Amino acid sequence: MKVTSLARNVRAPMIALVTLSLLNLLNYVDRYVVSSLVPFLEKPIDQGGLALTHVQSGLLFSAFLVVYMIAAPVFGLIADRFPRLHVLAAAVAFWSVLTLLGGFAWGFWSLLIMRAFTGLGEAAYASVAPAVLADEFPANKQSRAMAFFNAAIPVGAAIGFTLGGVVGSMYGWREAFFVAGGPGLFLALVIYFLRDPKRGAMDAHVVVNAPPKVRDAVSILFRPRWLWTTMGYALQTAGFGSLGFWTPTYLDQAWGLSVGSSSTMFGAIIVVTGITGTLAGGFLGDWWYQRNRTAHLWICGITSFLAAASIFFVLFAPNITAMWFGITLGSFFLVMSVGPVHAHLVHILNPAERGTGMALAILVLHILGDVPAVPMIGWIAQGSGWKTAYMSIPIFIFLAGLIWCGGAIYERRLHSRTSNSITHA
Repeated sequence: MKVTSLARNVRAPMIALVTLSLLNLLNYVDRYVVSSLVPFLEKPIDQGGLALTHVQSGLLFSAFLVVYMIAAPVFGLIADRFPRLHVLAAAVAFWSVLTLLGGFAWGFWSLLIMRAFTGLGEAAYASVAPAVLADEFPANKQSRAMAFFNAAIPVGAAIGFTLGGVVGSMYGWREAFFVAGGPGLFLALVIYFLRDPKRGAMDAHVVVNAPPKVRDAVSILFRPRWLWTTMGYALQTAGFGSLGFWTPTYLDQAWGLSVGSSSTMFGAIIVVTGITGTLAGGFLGDWWYQRNRTAHLWICGITSFLAAASIFFVLFAPNITAMWFGITLGSFFLVMSVGPVHAHLVHILNPAERGTGMALAILVLHILGDVPAVPMIGWIAQGSGWKTAYMSIPIFIFLAGLIWCGGAIYERRLHSRTSNSITHA
C-alpha cells in the first residue's frame, strides 16, 4: 500500500506538468490562430471575409487580452480560496465553447465579442497553473518545470499559425475556429480529476499565510521585487505578442511571401526555437540559480538584448535567407526568459498568494504590454509602413532587458543587505 502511494506521489507532479502544459499549448493555439487568419478576415465580404481593417484585426487580439487581464485577478482571488483545478476545468470548457462559436461570427462586432469573452475562460490558467507547479516541484527544479510548461507557448502559437494558415487556405477561416476549439473540452474533463497539491507543499521554510484580502492583493503591486520583474515582463510581452501576431502579415506586406507558406515556415521556426530556447533557459536558470540567487533576472535581461539585436537585423536583412535567420535567432533568445521569469515570480510570492500575485502580473504585463502594442503597430503600419511599424518590436524587447538587468542589480543589493544583517546579528 505504501509502495503504491509512493508511486502515485512520484507520478503526480509529472502528470500535472504534462496536463497543464497541454493546456498552455491549447491556450496559445486559440490565441494565435487569429494571427494567420487576418488576411482572410480582411477580405471583402463577397470573397468570404469580414472586410476588417488592420486596426480592427489588432483589436481582436487586444479585446481578448483586455477581458483576460481584468478577469485574471478575480480568478486569482478565487483560486487562492477554492479547489484550483476545479476552477480551471470550468474555465477551460468555457473558453473552448466560445472559440467554437467564433466560427459562426457574421461581422466585426460579433467576432470581437466572442474573442473578448474567450478571455474570461483563459484568465484562470495563467494564475492557477504556475501556483500548482510551484507546489509540485522544489525550488531547484522550478525553472525547468516552468520552462517545460512554457515551452508549450511557442509550440501552441506555431500550431495556431499553421492551423489558421493551412485550414484557412484549404477550407476557410470559420473551419479553423472549429478545429481550434474542440480539444479543450476533453482536456477540461482531465483537469477536473487531477490531484490539487497542498499549498506551500515545497515551501517548508515559509509560513503559509491566510488567503490574501483585496487590500493585501493591492499591496503586491507596490513591492519592488515584484515590480522590477513584472515591468520587464510587460515590455517583453509587448514584443513577443507583436512578433507573433504581426509577423505573418509583415512577411506578406514587406517581403511578398504568401500567408500559407510564411505561416508554415514561421510556425516551424517557433516550434523548434520555442522548445530548444525555453528549455535551454530553464536548465540554465536552475544551474545558475544554485550559484547566484539573482540568476533568473540576469538570464532574462541578457537574452532580451540578444533577441532585440536579432529582430532588428530582420529589418535590414539583405535577402530572405538572412531574414529567416534573424527571426530564428530572435525567437530563440526571446523565449529563453520564459522559464526563469516565472520561477522568479513564484519564488518571491508567498504560497497563499501565488494565484493572486500571478494574476496581478497578468493584469500589468498585458495592460502595459501587448494590449496597447499590437493595435499600435497596426496603426503605425497604416500611416508609416510596415518597416517602421515592425521596428517597434526590438525596441520593446531591448527596454525589457534594461528593466530586468536593473531588477537583478536590485536583487543583488537586497541579498547583500540580508547577508550583512545575518552576519551582524
